Amino acid sequence: MLQDYLYIHLDAISNSILSKGMSHEDFNRYTINRPENLLLLNQNEREGEYETHTGFRVIRGMEEVNQYFSLVESRSHREIKWVDFNEYDVLKRLTPNEISELLYFGHMKTQLRSPFFYQLQNNFAFFELNPETIKIYYRNIEDFYQTLSQKITSIVSRQASGPRTFFNRKTVTVSELPKDMVSHLKGAMQEGIVFNFSQVGFVDDKYVVPIHVVEDNLRKVDNYHFKQEIKIGTLIYSQKSNEWEIVKEEFESILLKQ
Repeated sequence: MLQDYLYIHLDAISNSILSKGMSHEDFNRYTINRPENLLLLNQNEREGEYETHTGFRVIRGMEEVNQYFSLVESRSHREIKWVDFNEYDVLKRLTPNEISELLYFGHMKTQLRSPFFYQLQNNFAFFELNPETIKIYYRNIEDFYQTLSQKITSIVSRQASGPRTFFNRKTVTVSELPKDMVSHLKGAMQEGIVFNFSQVGFVDDKYVVPIHVVEDNLRKVDNYHFKQEIKIGTLIYSQKSNEWEIVKEEFESILLKQ
């Protein structure tokens, strides 16, 4: 059974996203400003080249990064965690304290100080917590809004197409959800929200996605208790007009921007 919900929690202080329902594959598929080099935080990883000063393995060049992403995504047992960096030569200039911070970052999956390292000039830090849950740090949070808009568009296209059978293999084409509309949910995402994609097919020419606030509580997501939580709004796609809209609930929600 395909997962029919998407949980997002945004920590605006560290620019980190905790998500259940998104994957490394989604990051790889939808991220436009792609990492050019990777420093691998998994000490058991054997791919890439060994960098003697830091003791980490690295992947150099966008082509090699793309190949590495394809490789790790094909593994049934995997532990994906990495930060990107701009220039290989800066690794030689990392101080013992900075290397210690990176080791702590990789082990604890949370930053000791900042998740963005001056020497590395990293734009991302990626951690796969389990096959369905990821944590990503974004230097530019707009990169995440772009990824989320495409992910939601993809799920709605799949769900609106209805069950795939021998006689129904068509996929409905859905216009991409505007990134600006996703960014309007920033306040709600800081509380922790779930997009509910349980509707199958269009109903009255519309696909409706209820948005629930669940706070920073994954347990409510795992057992579908989020359906009992406050619904702050609804994301609606119209097949007739090929347009999206967000409709707030009758009460005034401080979590949804105008």
